[in-house]
Amino acid sequence: MTQTQEAPVATPLADQPSLIEHAFPVAKLSAESYKERKAGSGQRLTGIGKWWGRKPLVLVRASILGALLPATDDPQKDNEVFERLMGMDELGLYERRTRKALSAAQFAAMTPEEQLKGAILAEAYEGPSDEESWKLINDHLGTNAHTLQEVLEQLGIMRFGERPKVGDVFSGGGSIPFEAARLGCDTYASDLNPVAALLTWSNQALLCATPEDKERIDAAQKWVYEEVDRQITEWGIEHDEQGRRADAYLWCNEVLDPETGYMVPLAATWVISVKERVIAELVPDDANKRYDIKVIKGASDAQMAKAKQGTVVNQNLVPPPTRDNPQPHQTQMGKLRDRHNNGEGLRAWQADDLVPRPEDFYQERLYCVRWVDAQGKRHYEAATPADEAREAKALALLKERWTDWQERGFVPSRAIEEGPRAGRIFAGRNWRYWSNLFMPRQLLTNGLFAEAIGRSDATKELLVLVGNVIERNAKLVVWNSSAAKVDHVFTGQSLSPIYNFALRPLNALRAIRIASSSLLTSGFSVSLNDARAIQQRVSLWITDPPYADAIDYEEISEFFLSWYEKRIPALFPDWYTDTRRALAVKGKGNTFNESMIEVYSNLTHLMPDNGMQIVMFTHQDAEVWADLAMTMWASGLKVSAAWTVATETTDGINGGANYVQGTVLLVLRKRGEVETLFDDEVLSLMEQEVSKQLKDMQLLEGAGLRWSDADLQLATYAAALRVITSHDIDGIDPHRELLKVRAKGEKSSVHRLIEQASQVASRELMPRGLDPSLWRDLGAHERFYLKGLETESRGEHRSGVYQELSKGFAANHWRELLGEERANQVRLQTASEMGNRSVNNGPLAGTLLRHVLMAMQITAKEGDPAKGVAWLQGEVQNFGMQQTRAIRLLEHLGKQALPHWAEDAAAARLLRGALMNAGV
Repeated sequence: MTQTQEAPVATPLADQPSLIEHAFPVAKLSAESYKERKAGSGQRLTGIGKWWGRKPLVLVRASILGALLPATDDPQKDNEVFERLMGMDELGLYERRTRKALSAAQFAAMTPEEQLKGAILAEAYEGPSDEESWKLINDHLGTNAHTLQEVLEQLGIMRFGERPKVGDVFSGGGSIPFEAARLGCDTYASDLNPVAALLTWSNQALLCATPEDKERIDAAQKWVYEEVDRQITEWGIEHDEQGRRADAYLWCNEVLDPETGYMVPLAATWVISVKERVIAELVPDDANKRYDIKVIKGASDAQMAKAKQGTVVNQNLVPPPTRDNPQPHQTQMGKLRDRHNNGEGLRAWQADDLVPRPEDFYQERLYCVRWVDAQGKRHYEAATPADEAREAKALALLKERWTDWQERGFVPSRAIEEGPRAGRIFAGRNWRYWSNLFMPRQLLTNGLFAEAIGRSDATKELLVLVGNVIERNAKLVVWNSSAAKVDHVFTGQSLSPIYNFALRPLNALRAIRIASSSLLTSGFSVSLNDARAIQQRVSLWITDPPYADAIDYEEISEFFLSWYEKRIPALFPDWYTDTRRALAVKGKGNTFNESMIEVYSNLTHLMPDNGMQIVMFTHQDAEVWADLAMTMWASGLKVSAAWTVATETTDGINGGANYVQGTVLLVLRKRGEVETLFDDEVLSLMEQEVSKQLKDMQLLEGAGLRWSDADLQLATYAAALRVITSHDIDGIDPHRELLKVRAKGEKSSVHRLIEQASQVASRELMPRGLDPSLWRDLGAHERFYLKGLETESRGEHRSGVYQELSKGFAANHWRELLGEERANQVRLQTASEMGNRSVNNGPLAGTLLRHVLMAMQITAKEGDPAKGVAWLQGEVQNFGMQQTRAIRLLEHLGKQALPHWAEDAAAARLLRGALMNAGV
């Protein structure tokens, strides 16, 4: 896209609010986003390459369309047109149906959930196909369009005087620029990270190729696989003497146990395949001071149970019994590592280390190969001397090519830089070069791919294929015994060495092909650039910025960059080949805040006065939200609307428990002239806005959407931002506040305002079924306890969720109320577990709830509710006035259905009945 002057504003929609500023079908959009996420590898961009935190394409499409469509005086028709264009109404869902034989009557008889389930993804919808729909759309909008691209172009001209220009300066995995270009917008994309820029460019090049280019790319990819297959077959390193071909190689580390003198293979479990009942069994070889590893197929229940016990338990080495040492012992792995090498720990690996040296603490051992015969049958077999000979041959072949391949960039030569993720690699194995993360066989296979791609007719387009191969073929890949398959490196964000890992031969890499296509698209430019320095003017910026220190993009992406760094300069001469760590917008504190202000001030400057920004944000820290508010304020922006869309979930949108994780869409405009208010005036407005936000979201639950408390809390932060950024606050300079050096625990004025808004929300987030008048009179820790029980009853046991609840309720001593604190097992104490502790000095001390819990414990223990009544009458001051409240509390607690609450819940019901019959 070329540089242009700011568009004039004298256009029909120049000053008219956008639909997204007034209405947004959050429930339907959440369901569509969930459907896209559940598609897994069927998501359009995931096959291009690995990235973290990609937003659903349907969310991007809805954001762009919502920003361009006008909000008219007929909101019902506005929404009807929006849903028709998105294909989210009943007619659109019928057009999207996968079963084309389904009649309109049959389709109409289905539930909305069934209709959505049987539809293609909304992002694949190409727009209405019937004249009646386009007449409805054109009549309402004043357009003359028959495609999505045409309607967006005409809306852009009506609003900005030109075809809409969309920009994203944190392109990452490329969702935003890809979808913007598909919708016909002129699109500008940039990122500081070359891996992100390559993915963004590749999305366009591979999925929006011309028919001729698609044919060339597909032929080149086919040739690459054939060439790699030809060479591997010629070498004979993947076939055995029976002509079978390897399908998986299972390796483990081995360490010397100083107490027994045995080399011990390491694994957390020796189960190889749960379904096929295949295990590895360690048999002591006393003569050679090691263990033979036998592979047993059709294992018995007893053998399966025994195999589940590995040689590494809770980071302790637990060697199997031997003749001389019949009693198993345990030794901490960390201590063994530290004692190694004369107390100096692990040796640092060098660039030319392809296998461990004999003196290294960790050795590597092949113990099982899964073969596939000519009939396609799989065979698990223990490693043989012939297998080991093939590994030695692979190493020799690699050494012959090593220097040449490193010079040409077909295998890594890059050192691993220091960083949080790298620290795990250094501590775990002391690998210091990216090549150290791969076995010789993997380096040979991956290098063959890189070399063949370099000789193909689609070298540039297939560069990301190298990244896809290495992400599935490294020493960090786990063997999944439940599915009996080789996993991949980034199942999360970790780069952690493992004891038991799996290698993919070529047969298991064949499925990694990249599917090209010829989707319609418009102008699209990608650059490597610092967002603070770009000069491109656009009318709509959509960004998904870094969330403080949530993801170390620049560090973990170096795993891929180590394989790209010498190829990128030849293919993209204007690009650099490092991740610009020093410039990365990340972390917390002044540097991050200053960077964010510079970025968003620049973007504000680079959009017309009637331009817009949409910021996609997901974070649960009130401090981060306070910083975001001040960033937008200091950048000359105000929040004109905010919507929470459920983009992640484990249990589903409809009927699922509250596991959704929402993404907040902040819609921003230039601030212009604003009113100055005092703190108390801002707080009053925030309370009104938060209350309205919660009521609006809770109304959506009638449409089948269930919000988690964390999502509702997130929405209140966004509501607070609307108020804060739309006003000046007396005595607060946002730039100075952001960059102020604070003492530990000191909070900014805006942070305190955000927390107050959060507490407003918490007061309204009453547990279902509890009497509102009772909730209103409870204290902070009482509210935390009762809301925590509801959270626990939904199966939520993450510490962070309870921590967020405590912040909302200002319950600073919440941990004292926990009965279990282990990760992902957090729960509250029951009445019986509390016993008579903390009646007078805990966080609930002296409260009616604490006395009620004590009376329940007495009733459960003594089996006599009269004794519980006696406690309440004797300990609760003015109990006659509190009796009704106590009965309501007992009614609520008696409904607890958690298994460990059964006895106490029964006691609550007994006690309630006794109290109702008792005199005062």
